[in-house]
Amino acid sequence: MALTPSLTIAEQRIAKALAIDGERNQDIHILINIGRTPSVNFGRLSGVKDWSIQPATADETGAFKFEKSLVDLKTGLSPFQDERLVRSREAMMLAVQVFNLPGLLFKTELFSMLANVAWTYLLHEFYDRKGVKLEDKTGNTLLLSQMLKRSDCPLAKDIKKNLLAIKTIRDDVEHKILASLGRSFYPLFQANCLNFEEVICAFFGSRMSLGSTLSYALQFSKMSPDQIAQLQKYDLNPEINAINEHIKEVSEQDGTEGMQFQFKVAYSFEKVSKGDANIVFTNNNPGSDKKHEVVVQKVAADEQWPYKPMTVVKAVKMATGLAFSSHNHVQAWRKYGVRPKADSTDPSGCNKKFCTYHPAHGDYTYSQDWIDKLIAAIQDANEYAAIKAVKL
Repeated sequence: MALTPSLTIAEQRIAKALAIDGERNQDIHILINIGRTPSVNFGRLSGVKDWSIQPATADETGAFKFEKSLVDLKTGLSPFQDERLVRSREAMMLAVQVFNLPGLLFKTELFSMLANVAWTYLLHEFYDRKGVKLEDKTGNTLLLSQMLKRSDCPLAKDIKKNLLAIKTIRDDVEHKILASLGRSFYPLFQANCLNFEEVICAFFGSRMSLGSTLSYALQFSKMSPDQIAQLQKYDLNPEINAINEHIKEVSEQDGTEGMQFQFKVAYSFEKVSKGDANIVFTNNNPGSDKKHEVVVQKVAADEQWPYKPMTVVKAVKMATGLAFSSHNHVQAWRKYGVRPKADSTDPSGCNKKFCTYHPAHGDYTYSQDWIDKLIAAIQDANEYAAIKAVKL
């Protein structure tokens, strides 16, 4: 039942009982609002002892306090009122935590089963809030596969394909042995985690995020690229290939799938300063003269540097109300050394905080940091004059 800013009958009875027991109105107000959306205004408790309603019993107030004590203050979720979301988040957290345990080889099986549960609870909650009946005549609730096939399923096409792939893996590992660790499925699992984070926040608010809940997995050893390639070679046995083919058939892959279906990251070796790197893995032992390998994670350019030059110009003009042209933009990136000139022999030599080069189509895009820097710069009369003084 959706709550309103007014007290429910049950809350009124609780409030009156607590007031009679000597609780202060401000303490009653705090207790009632724990995990409550929307919250109740303090004025709603005015004259609480004189209300004509029957006060709650001691058992009822005790149960109310117990339930409030279990509310997650970070998410606002109650294991009683928000049971599906609590279970959904915990199932996904457990899937990732178990997967990251270094001593387990049963990772593929456990992740696919727990992720399936997490998504089922998530979509059940979504449809329940929409008033959709979840149970059939026999008392069975909607299966994940049934919800994915509904015409009103709110998930993107690639997310649905990913979930069908995860379900296929789960169904197969219930009855078969893999004779493998299933590493070829890991990109599907990573995409599934990212999709879950995106969807649960979009549907139920940013407080549902698992992003800060799970930490990084620490390692006891490192592997060379050759060792990784050798492991992947052994991992693709006939059993895994058969499941992969089954996944392709069930999820109707057509070759256009993106990161929401399968998340893969390519790592390249690049000379870069720590300040400009997205992620750096290095050996920093003091006094060591060993050659360091610095690995930089390649972040999707469309996400980190999404703005084309004209978009930057329009954004700056709109934010400041000042005249700012494409010519001024060129003067600005020249002044601050954000990117190389057009005739440069190294077009990729950009300041990664502000700009990146796209070798596929030979142009540059810019970050929000660059727009923010320009806005601040041209609002300073002296700084803007210095930008305009740059000769092209």
